[in-house]
Amino acid sequence: MQQDKSMMMISNPCIQAVVETPWYEGEPLWPWSVADYKPFSHIQLYDEMTDLEVGLIFAQLVQYNDLENGDNANDVLYRAIESETLILPGGLQVKSTANELIYPGCCCGLEEWREWLDFLTTERSPWLGHDPSPWFEMVDGFVRIWSDGGMDSAASGFHIDFEQSTFETELSRVQQDLSTFLVKIEAWANGIEFPEPRKLSSKFDKCFAISRKWPEE
Repeated sequence: MQQDKSMMMISNPCIQAVVETPWYEGEPLWPWSVADYKPFSHIQLYDEMTDLEVGLIFAQLVQYNDLENGDNANDVLYRAIESETLILPGGLQVKSTANELIYPGCCCGLEEWREWLDFLTTERSPWLGHDPSPWFEMVDGFVRIWSDGGMDSAASGFHIDFEQSTFETELSRVQQDLSTFLVKIEAWANGIEFPEPRKLSSKFDKCFAISRKWPEE
C-alpha cells in the first residue's frame, strides 16, 4: 500500500537561505557579469558561491529595489548603500533527505528570515508567501512545515518535520551561511574594483539582519 506523502515524517532535513533570480530579456542589464540561471529559480547563499552568482544576487537587488541601473557599477552599488532599506525576493527553503523542496512562495522576502525563529515562542506561522503558500504548525513537539495551504491554514501538499532542537540548529547554520555571504560580497566587490566593499557588505548585513545576536547570546 502506497503511503500518503502528506503523512510521511522526513528525518534530518535542512534549511537554506535562497534568493529568487531576476527576470530579463536579451543580454544582462547590469554593469557586471552574472551567472546564467533560469529566471524565477532560486539560488542558495552559502560558502561555495561563485563571483558570478554573487553578481546575480546583486542584479536582483538592483532590479527588485528599483535602483537606477547604468553603465557604471560603482554608481549602482553606491545607490544600494545609500538606500534607506533593501529587500530581496526569496527567504528560506526546506530540503528533505529525499531531496523534496519547500520553496518560499511569491512575495516572501529574505529580509524576513528571522521570523522563523519567532515561531518557537509564538507558534504562529510566519508569512511564507503564496502560490504555493507554505506554513508552519507545531505537532507533538515537532515543527511541521507544509508545502501549501497557508492561505487558509489547511493541510495541503506534503510536509517536512523538524525536532525543535534541529530546527534551531538549522536556523543557526543559516545565519552562518549568511555571514559567509557577507565575506563573499566583499570579495566580489573587490573583484569588480568597487572602492568600498566593506560598506556594501555592512549595508547588506543591516538590511537582512544577519549579524544581530542570536536570542541565547
